[in-house]
Amino acid sequence: MYNEGLGSKAFDIFNYMIMILLCMIMLYPLLNTFAVSISDPTLVGQGKITWFPQGFDFHSYQYIFQDKNILNAYKNTIVFLVIGTSLQLLLTSLFAYPLSVSDFVFRKPLAVYVIITMVFSGGLIPQFLLIRDLQLFNSIWAVVLPVAMSAFNIIIFRTFFQEIPKELRESAYLDGANDFGILFRIYVPLSKPLLATFALFGAVMFWNMWFEPMIYLNKESSHPIQLLLRRMTIELKDYTDVGGLQRFIDTYNLNPKNIRMASIIVTILPILFIYPLLQKHFVSGMMIGSVKG
Repeated sequence: MYNEGLGSKAFDIFNYMIMILLCMIMLYPLLNTFAVSISDPTLVGQGKITWFPQGFDFHSYQYIFQDKNILNAYKNTIVFLVIGTSLQLLLTSLFAYPLSVSDFVFRKPLAVYVIITMVFSGGLIPQFLLIRDLQLFNSIWAVVLPVAMSAFNIIIFRTFFQEIPKELRESAYLDGANDFGILFRIYVPLSKPLLATFALFGAVMFWNMWFEPMIYLNKESSHPIQLLLRRMTIELKDYTDVGGLQRFIDTYNLNPKNIRMASIIVTILPILFIYPLLQKHFVSGMMIGSVKG
């Protein structure tokens, strides 16, 4: 006779083994990156570092943070992140709300317009010319405005707003509320999982952004952290030959690979600290739009 209790335990053990294996596969690259960043440069050059550091050496982080622009670059990135993400959530909510109202006259034409932008794009050169003509060079708006709204985000926001009972909006109308009041007093408070999910997406996007700042921000004092680290990493390519590599190791007591891995750690740690704060809303927010299109 089949023992359901034994079968259930075997199934649980199998699931635990699979999850542990997946965790090891996902954590190994991160552990290896951190281990290489703080290991002895000679051992790093010999490829002897796996997931545990050997010969602890923190000179790679000293090399990165000795740059006088590093703190300013962090500040610029945080400014881009806060303003850009806030603008994304605000404009997307304002655009998606009327699309979720069934009796809005221009609902279908605007929806078609949004879908068209998902298929066709003006391209980089027209965008560059537009930024130039608007005289936005060397300003934060050249970075945040082109990505302030996304057609994909608008559709997801509209889908979520449509799932909110229309009776709430109708009762608010009877109480004298206007559409702005309904959006910010009813829809937005009910959309915390949605906002938290896309706030995290936006934060990651702005934190990793380097291409747009490289094009539109000519002043080095306005560069974000990613662009600064990219410049530092490119400078290491001067030491690719054997003699140059040894000269670099002798001068800085570092292997260029130490610095590259330390740059990755410096880049991803802030986002890793932000994620646990939004995890509760992020898990539920990932299911948004999975039923309705």
